[in-house]
Amino acid sequence: MANLDVQRLRKNLLKYYGKFNVLPASTYELSSSMDNGNCAAIINDITSYLLKPAERNIRLELSQLFKDCENPEIPYFEVVMDIMQFMNEFVGDPHTVELIFARVNNDVARKKLEVEDKVYYTNGEWTSEVAESAMQKLRDTGTERDYQFMVDQLTDVLAHFTSEEGIKTVRMRLNNIIKKHSQRELNDLDIHL
Repeated sequence: MANLDVQRLRKNLLKYYGKFNVLPASTYELSSSMDNGNCAAIINDITSYLLKPAERNIRLELSQLFKDCENPEIPYFEVVMDIMQFMNEFVGDPHTVELIFARVNNDVARKKLEVEDKVYYTNGEWTSEVAESAMQKLRDTGTERDYQFMVDQLTDVLAHFTSEEGIKTVRMRLNNIIKKHSQRELNDLDIHL
């Protein structure tokens, strides 16, 4: 049995709890004569009590990390129809919209193919067959990241049709279209933790 100064131990434990910004727990019994087993049991109780809030915060931070990296697939035709409708309302000329969209769509498909296949295509290598396969890949497996790139491209092009304030509105409306079609699977991840 060890002879403990209980007052000093309580004072030191209070300081230690303060270090973690936690209220002291009094679920253990301190006495002036305790053996190794009792001390170890109290240490384990205090340790688990102090780690509980940190463990929860770590879980939530890691959960947010995973959520931020989610890149959900988006159905191509649904999102494209909404984007085309917005562009027709914004620009007003369906022929101009079609030309803009064809160029931007080609750029997005090219970027998707280059990023995912890790192959850079020169303009000479970018043939109509390669472009068509890239477009098919975008239609089949287009993700939020791909459509964010499309939003960036469209915003750059549509900037010629509006003011600085209009650009913000364009970006916001296009981003809302993308969000509307994004089906995030990890939104309820916190429930499983």
